[in-house]
Parts: sequence; structure tokens; C-alpha cells
Amino acid sequence: MEFRGLRKTIILSFLTFCCLSHHLCGDIKKTNNDTNPILVEDQVHVGVILDMGSREGKIVFSCISMALSDFYYLHNNYSTRVVVYSKDSNGKPLPALSAALDFFENIKVEAIIGAQTSVEANLLAELGEAAKLPVMSLSPPLTDNKYPFFIEIMHADEAAEVKGISALIEVFKWRDVILVYDNKEYERDFIPSLVNSFQEITHGSVACKSYNIASSSSDEEIIEYLQMLMKLKIKVFVVHVSHFLAPRLFLSANKLGMMSEGYSWIMTSSSMDSLHSMDLSVIESIQGVLGFRSSVPASMSLHSLTSRLRRKFYLEDPNMEAIRELSIDEIWAYDATWALAEAVERARLRNSTTRSSKGVVLLGEILQSRFKGLSGGIQYLNGKLFSSEPFEIVNVIGKEVFKAAVGALPYEVQYKFIPFEDGNGNPAGTYNDLVYQVYLKKFDAVVGDVTITANRSQYVDFTVPYTDLVEHPTNEKFQGTPGKQIATVLWFAFSSLVFANMEKLSNNLAKFVVAIWVFVVFILTSSYTASLASMMTVKEIQLNSRGTYIGYQSDSLVGVAVNLYFSGVPLYRSGHSVEEYFCALSKGSKHGGVSAIIDEVPYIKIFLEKYSADYAMIKPQSITNGFAFVFPKGAKLVHDVSRQIEFLREEGKLIEMEKTWFHEKATLMYDEDISKSNPNTIELYDLRGLFLISGASLAIALFLFVVLSLRFRNLIRGLMHRLRMFLSFGNTNMPPVPIIMQLVVHAVH
Repeated sequence: MEFRGLRKTIILSFLTFCCLSHHLCGDIKKTNNDTNPILVEDQVHVGVILDMGSREGKIVFSCISMALSDFYYLHNNYSTRVVVYSKDSNGKPLPALSAALDFFENIKVEAIIGAQTSVEANLLAELGEAAKLPVMSLSPPLTDNKYPFFIEIMHADEAAEVKGISALIEVFKWRDVILVYDNKEYERDFIPSLVNSFQEITHGSVACKSYNIASSSSDEEIIEYLQMLMKLKIKVFVVHVSHFLAPRLFLSANKLGMMSEGYSWIMTSSSMDSLHSMDLSVIESIQGVLGFRSSVPASMSLHSLTSRLRRKFYLEDPNMEAIRELSIDEIWAYDATWALAEAVERARLRNSTTRSSKGVVLLGEILQSRFKGLSGGIQYLNGKLFSSEPFEIVNVIGKEVFKAAVGALPYEVQYKFIPFEDGNGNPAGTYNDLVYQVYLKKFDAVVGDVTITANRSQYVDFTVPYTDLVEHPTNEKFQGTPGKQIATVLWFAFSSLVFANMEKLSNNLAKFVVAIWVFVVFILTSSYTASLASMMTVKEIQLNSRGTYIGYQSDSLVGVAVNLYFSGVPLYRSGHSVEEYFCALSKGSKHGGVSAIIDEVPYIKIFLEKYSADYAMIKPQSITNGFAFVFPKGAKLVHDVSRQIEFLREEGKLIEMEKTWFHEKATLMYDEDISKSNPNTIELYDLRGLFLISGASLAIALFLFVVLSLRFRNLIRGLMHRLRMFLSFGNTNMPPVPIIMQLVVHAVH
């Protein structure tokens, strides 16, 4: 009995163990199927050396971190993970070098990203060569020494930019050009290429003189340098300097009058890529300058990254200036990190053992990277980034219309442009404040993007607008009167219904034709009904005042919004950049954004130039509002300048300027007049398939009818001939009539 009890206990224990094992295995299997856990086999340490105290350094580091997060979110099956360690260089070379040494000796990093200055790049390049580990730099080195382990992650297609500048010089037929460049060695290499390109494209007709300037020059030294250039009597300049020197150079040139009419300036991408981060005073001083900038294609990925960074920095520091758009360096840092993470995964498949061999393999994989990044097609050739995206030409617009109008006056007008700013270079007030200064006679006129409003007109006089807020296109493709269209559609529908329901059709071909026609009529009437419904209801579409927010850029537009169709709608102050507009509209009012934006038309056109596929502009009803120049009440210049603006309009020069400014690619307007007659116009071409099917069906039916008719006629003739032959022989046994009737019935059916 005891033995039996012990045996039962053992059996029960064994069965319990089996059940528990099966249950645990089932849970593990279920977990594996549901969550797909990643077994990280290897962590790769990467050092990041940036000036963490600067705005750019903070944004670049955040771009690197988000690039890794985005990469491994899409590649969660990878067995490697890049782990980032950061150190602050304080913007100085020695702390950067010290940080790199600590990374190599203590943390054992396998790659470094950083080097925001050329001096830092030079030091890290030397260190990378000694350690045989790749260094990905945001800046080129000072010297032209070859560093195999040094990778420049910025755009390095100098040949394309040089050809573009040379072509621009040739288009304007400039024959004397001064080249202004930094005294850095890597900058000096750009100049010979540019000179050779000038000679090649212009066939030696351009005379070039190049003068370097120290990037550490003081303001007094820059003034002396520019005064020396003025003595040469050459007024065409190509500027190839760093973005640190460019603002001071142009501010000094503006003080000397070298930014006035008669001078021409071309900026290379070395400084133009940082245009968005320059102060307002610098932007004002470079009005009319042409520049080459690295082109970045618009994408939802770029917009998402910008939005996340904007949100991140706002939560960390609400007082920090909002990120309007990412600089090209920050975008390149994101793409470079993506390339590094991909290269790390491929390099680990080689199973390298020693640290130096790992560095060689990793370097090779980075240089073989080929992918579509935020900045376009990415590949690294000879240790430099080559992107598939071309350069774009930027024109800093400003006072062309005013200068053209005043220059056409029959008398001379002496004027001087004074920026409306405080001692720190910031705007001294709103547009209303600026206009009010003319009323107080502190300024004689205002030249800028000032919108004509009824309230402002009580204090000052406006010229005629040089940018109109409305156009009046006609709907040329609208065919026929509405009455005629309605009558035609109703007649077709009525006729089809009558024939289909009241007529007893016995011929199969007739039934086939009517069936096809009823289908055509059904499509036509349905389309017409939809168009009619949209025409009758589009005017009634309004914003729901509850929880709906309208964005506006300038405080002066608040009253305009309230006095129009948006009364009772809470207003939300939107940002100033294209990306902020897109972000606010994409979110909508329910998610912290806006449902619409009220702004001046030129700014909206700039936005629609980039996002015309998803948004449209509703045309205002007023024909007087627009940008105009401001003069005191009763000033004689109001009528004279207005007259000259009208002359410019008649000659087509204003249209040419507007095309140059906005680069209109598509219809950006949503006009109420168009919506009344054509909210979504269905043209004859849109129904080509329907009419093609109908026409082909009718043609087939007609063909069969003709064939059957000819066949029937031949049969009748043959039978009649046989009947005559039969009767002529006197044979009356065969009844011909029933045969004929049978054939007739058979032919009809």
C-alpha cells in the first residue's frame, strides 16, 4: 500500500511538472510571437563632441539622438545598437581634443561625430588616423592633407556650385569680378576651381581678382578691406566665406554703401546655408543678394523631425527661440547618423576581432552607404558627402519695386533707407507702430510689406498696391449656359427612361444600345447632381466657432479677422515660418493647431509654393488691399509713385518681379467665383472613358445590324430565286410562305 501511494505521488508530481512546463513553454512561445523581443548581441559605442552650450550644438545632438531612435524603430530586428556618449567642447579646440582622447582611451568608442570648426576637425582627423577609427565631421579640416579615416558629412559637390556661379556670371554678362574668400586653406582651394570655370564657360572673357580676408578680422579691419575693394571700381563680388564672417562683412558693406544699386553680390553655400539663422539686421543689409544654397526636398519625415524637435526644446526651455526650420548641417548630421547605424550592422557581420580592424571595416561600410535621406540621395565619395539634390539660387528680395518706381519719376528724389529696429537689432514695434511713425512725421515714408487696411488709411496715404491680393480669372472651360445644360441633361434622362420603360423592344441589338445609353445617362445625371449640390452648398461652408482656432502672424490682422467672417472664433497666434504653418494646419484645432491661417498673400504664396498639393488660398473680396508704400497725408509722392507703379504693371515688370519672388508652379488660389461655377469641374475629357465605351458599343451594334441586314437580304433574294425556279417548273407541293415567315422571324430575333 505504501509503495502504491508513493508511486501515485511520483506520477502526480511528474504530470504536474509536465503541465507546468507546457504552460510555461506556451507562454514563452506566445510572448515571442506577440512582442518579437530583440536579442542585442553587440553594442557599439560612438562619441559625440559638440558645443553643447550653443543652440546649434544642442539641435545637432538632438538630431543624432532622434536619428538613432527612428532607425532602430524601423530596424528592430538588427542585432547591433549604437550607444552615444556626448561631451561638451565649449566651442574650443583643446576641450574637443581632450574629449576625443577620453573617448578613445576610456570608453573605447569605435567612431566619433562632431567637429563644428575647422581647427577641431584638424585635431580629430589626426587622432582618428592614429587610432584607425572613423571620424565624421561637420566641418572640413584646415589643411588639405589626406585623412583616410576622416569623413566630411557636409555637401562637398563644389564642381556643381562652381559651374552654377560661372553660368550666372555669363547670363548677366559680367566681365569683371572680385572673389572674396576666407584665408583658410580649404577655402583657398575653392577659388582656383572657380577661376578655371570662369575661363571655361565664358571663354576667357571674365577678368577675376581674388582677395582673401582673415575670418578673425575685427570690424575695423573689415571696413579697411572693403574700402580697398571700392578703390578697384569693380562692383561684382562673389563671396565665399564662413557663416561666422559673412554677417559682419555685409553689415560693414552696407555701412559703406556697397549694397546699393550698381553693386552685385553672389554668396556661396558656405554662408547662404545659414541665412535662416541670421539676424534681421543682416537680412535687411543683404537685400538683392543672389546666393547658392543646398537644396533640401520637402518631405513628411523632415516635417515630423522638425515638429518633434520644436516640441522637445519648448518643453525643456519655453524661453528658447522656437525652431523655425532645421539648418542643412543639422539635417546632414541626422543622415550621417543613419548611415553610421546601418554601417555598424553590416560591419558586425564581418566578425572583425581587433579594434583597429573593426575601424577599417566600419569605415569601408560607411563609405559604401547608399540611401535616400532627408537631404536627398546620400553617398560618400573620397571621404566627402555627395548628395543627389542640386543647389538652389536664392534672391533676397526687398526694395526693387520702390527703387524702380522712384527711378522712373521725372524728377530726382533723394532717399535713405533706415531700418525700423532698436539698439539690439530687433524690430522696434509692429507694422501698426511703424505706420504710426509716419503719421507722427518721424519717418517720411515706409518701404516694405505693409498691408493696406481701413484703419491705417485714417492716418496715412497708401500708393496703389504693388502686390495685388486678388485676381479675377474667368472660367473659360465652362461650356454652355446653365439652362442649356440642365435642359440637355433632363431631356436625355427623360428620353432614356421613357424608352426603357414604355417601349417594348424586341430586337436584342436595340436593347443593348438602350442599356448602354441608360448607363451613360446615369453617370451624367449623377455627376451633374454632385456638381449642382456642391455649387449650392459651397457658400454655406463656414468654420465652426466652437473649438476652432484661426492662425495669424501679425497683431494687425486680429481686427481684420474679427471684422470679417470669423467673429466669435478664438484666434491663435501662429508662427512665421513655412514649417510652422504646415505644422499648425496639419494638427488642426482639435490637436493644438489651427483650422485656417490669415496672412498677407505673398507670405501665403511662399507657403503654397511648397505645400500647394494639400492647401489652397481663399481669395479676398477687396481689390484695394495689398502691399503698398506709406506716405504722409497729402504727400505729392503718393500720386507720382502710384502712377509709376501702374506703368510698371502695364509694362509687365511687376509680374516678372512676382514670378521671381514666388516661383509660382501651380494654381494656388481657391476663388469663390470659381467655386460657384466649378468647385470640381467635370470636363468632357474626364468622361472620355464613358463616351468611348458608349461609342464603341454603338459602333458594334451598328456593325452587327448592317451585317445581319445584308445577310437577311441575301437570304431573301436566294429564297425568292428558288421560289421562282420552283414555280416555273410547276411544283406546288412545297409551301414557300411558311418558310419565308420562319426565316423572317429567325432573322428578326
